[in-house]
Amino acid sequence: MGSFFKNKIGKYLAPAVYGMCAALLVACGGGGGSPGNTSFGGGSGTGSGSGSTTTAGKITLVLTDAAGVQSNLVTGSNALIVKATVTNSTGVPVKNTVVTFGIEGDLAVLSPASGTALTDDNGVAQVSVKSAGKGSGATNVTAKAIVTGTTEVTGKTAFSIGAAATATPIAMDFVSAVPNDKSIVIKGAGGNGRTEVALLTFRVVDASGSGVANLPVRFSTQSASPVTLASTSGTTDSNGNVTVAVNSGTQPTTVTVLATVTGTSISKISDTVTVTTGQPVQTAFSLSAEKFFVEGMNVDNVTNKVIALLADSNGGAVADGTQVVFTTDGGAIVGDGGARCLTVKGECSVTWRSQNPRPASGLVTVTATATNATGVLSASRSFIMSSSFASIKVNSPAVTPAADGSVSFDFGASCAPVTMDVEISDDLNNPLPESTTVAAANPTNATVTVAPDAVRYDNRPLVGGAGGTRHKVTVTPAGCTGTGTQKTGGFDVTAKTPLQTPSNLRVKFTYMGS
Repeated sequence: MGSFFKNKIGKYLAPAVYGMCAALLVACGGGGGSPGNTSFGGGSGTGSGSGSTTTAGKITLVLTDAAGVQSNLVTGSNALIVKATVTNSTGVPVKNTVVTFGIEGDLAVLSPASGTALTDDNGVAQVSVKSAGKGSGATNVTAKAIVTGTTEVTGKTAFSIGAAATATPIAMDFVSAVPNDKSIVIKGAGGNGRTEVALLTFRVVDASGSGVANLPVRFSTQSASPVTLASTSGTTDSNGNVTVAVNSGTQPTTVTVLATVTGTSISKISDTVTVTTGQPVQTAFSLSAEKFFVEGMNVDNVTNKVIALLADSNGGAVADGTQVVFTTDGGAIVGDGGARCLTVKGECSVTWRSQNPRPASGLVTVTATATNATGVLSASRSFIMSSSFASIKVNSPAVTPAADGSVSFDFGASCAPVTMDVEISDDLNNPLPESTTVAAANPTNATVTVAPDAVRYDNRPLVGGAGGTRHKVTVTPAGCTGTGTQKTGGFDVTAKTPLQTPSNLRVKFTYMGS
């Protein structure tokens, strides 16, 4: 009998005893664990009723509507109630604890604005959340509280802001245009950085400013020139937005799009979209040079700016990024990524620099090319690669050259000022470089003026070896009477290039004076 009861007791009590011992080991830190440190999770949950649990406690968030029914949608002016339940590590509600709430982003706002509330006897603190009137979307509400000492527990749950399924549209807004500058190019002129399509977005809202979804919208254009809508109708998305694509035509114009909610008088006109800029055309392709006489025949790395201007058949500057390529028969071209440039507002430029090869005549020609849909366009500009060394020649009055290189003339019995026609050229019989100064120096018994006093482009045809520039040198003798004793005077005609290479001609004269 004793053996029977002993065996039965051992059979039924042993598992229970073993379970109690295991629980005691955990609670007492047995099995190598940390005494009294039982973790029920460490991360924050997401969704209605989510929260985080630590050894200190837990905070749980629940969203409800005004009727107490759980919901995660804020519609119109209707608010949700955010309830945060704070419990300690044993699940006991924590009362009289401050809970701080927050909203991620700016789509919603809390009430009270401070976002703080105190837990009641059930450990519950609550605030309300409503739309900030900045559109539809989704975000999170967060909560945090101190449970024990300095240990903080946190919680987070998501909700959305939008119009109710039964929301009534009351207005439409024009939201945006792509591209941002609301400018597209003429059909066929698209390319890198250029588009022939504008995307216009409208938004239908209810009385609270929330977007209204699933509404049919009609589109129409208001333009005197043809443009094309990708579609004449659309349906608002979950945010109340609807987008229409406008395709350019073959003529420059401005266009607006009228969007109307089907079956209502709710409508909105878009901002103006400009359709401009076609392909470049030959008749509107210009090439110019900053200087026409450049001091580069004897010196390397003297530069000249060459400018290309391009427009379309309507006179509109071509789109930014149109490529122009340059070649030259003298010197070299330095451009953007080689001998090229990319237009900005229909203009671009490269730098020409002096170096070999140097044309024997001194005439350099630069050619620019571009393309359009039908072929290659080109424009050319020539200028003189001038020498630094001057030849100064008197064309009139008749002068007598001397062995020392000077020239002379006689006033005779006249005291009237004499105007000399002086030609200044380089050693290839081309003009000296632009900005070469021309002056009279070292005068004796004379007043001398020079006009023009510098070398400037004089609108001549640019042909190599065609002669230099002409200057009027006016001489008035000092103390001239026309009778009496013969006197002498003189001066130097000087030329100095931009690189400061000097040349001069000594001019002597005789006259009668007392």
